[in-house]
Amino acid sequence: MKNIFLLRHGKSSWADIENSDHDRPLAKRGIRDVPVMSRVINSKCAKIDIILSSSSKRTCETLDLCLPNLSNKPKIKILNELYLAHSETILKFINENLTENKNLLLIGHNPGLNDFVNEINISVPFSFPTSALCHLITNKSDKLKLEFRDFNIDSLTRPKDI
Repeated sequence: MKNIFLLRHGKSSWADIENSDHDRPLAKRGIRDVPVMSRVINSKCAKIDIILSSSSKRTCETLDLCLPNLSNKPKIKILNELYLAHSETILKFINENLTENKNLLLIGHNPGLNDFVNEINISVPFSFPTSALCHLITNKSDKLKLEFRDFNIDSLTRPKDI
């Protein structure tokens, strides 16, 4: 069994209108919510093997707030290609990294994360607000290339649910 956690970045700040979308930092609410959600991740899986994160400032700050709440020190990859990535791109990077890793955390953006979850199960509509978490499980560890149908949604958690 493999665990995949999809975490949307924390709430971003719009205080400085000069910042490009890529360079927006976290807002106070994001700084508050992310540690709570990272503790949820750790309670579900105490050994994250690798973290894949978009290169945006808000996702990198989300990553920095997650790390102290994880029980181990996972490998980290910051990827420009995950910035505003579509669901197919997210699937590609999960596939590239699940062969050597059992437990993966991906920190990204909407609409890609929302679309990814809806590709798995449209009957469970989930809007993926900021700092939201989707825990996926796959038992297809022998398969070289996973498809959306190979994942099962274990849980969907929003900060307001905690």
